[in-house]
Amino acid sequence: MTMLREHGGRRRNAGRPRGMETKVVRLPVPVADLAKRLAHRGIRAGDVNAFLDVEAGLPRTVPLVGATAACGFPSPADDYLDRPLDFNELIIENPAATFAVRVAGDSMILAGIYAGDIAVVNRARDAVPGCIVLALVDGEFTIKRYQVHKGGVILHPENPAYPDIVIGAGCEFEVWGVITRSIRMF
Repeated sequence: MTMLREHGGRRRNAGRPRGMETKVVRLPVPVADLAKRLAHRGIRAGDVNAFLDVEAGLPRTVPLVGATAACGFPSPADDYLDRPLDFNELIIENPAATFAVRVAGDSMILAGIYAGDIAVVNRARDAVPGCIVLALVDGEFTIKRYQVHKGGVILHPENPAYPDIVIGAGCEFEVWGVITRSIRMF
């Protein structure tokens, strides 16, 4: 005679390890793959191309008035237009290496970068001391001023309410690109 085993319930070594709470969501495969790499801290700056899947649009231009506009007392405007202005030329230095990210938080307000702004990131530029970068620090993105001090990297906020981020030996750190522009909507 055979004995019946009970099925269901907790089993030894079954299921996922306990840790942070999770949630089941449906994502496009490229986004899910990026999330997995980010969760395992294995993401690299070059991965953003596959993730974003952005195609360049047709150039659009707007007329550019040849005169300047004073912010003080009004002055009579000249009656001529300069060549058309293409915002792609104005904002994007290297289309293949450029993407945009929406800014959150207020740690860069003294640099003129505010929550809700759109930061234009150029991955082709090298980070040099004094530039503003989009960095991945221990799996989280941050925008800060890049500084080098005694051979180490410091990410400096432009708001005295926030401390510097000192990149230590055990810290996972990668510069994703240099912020070249900040776009604000009114």
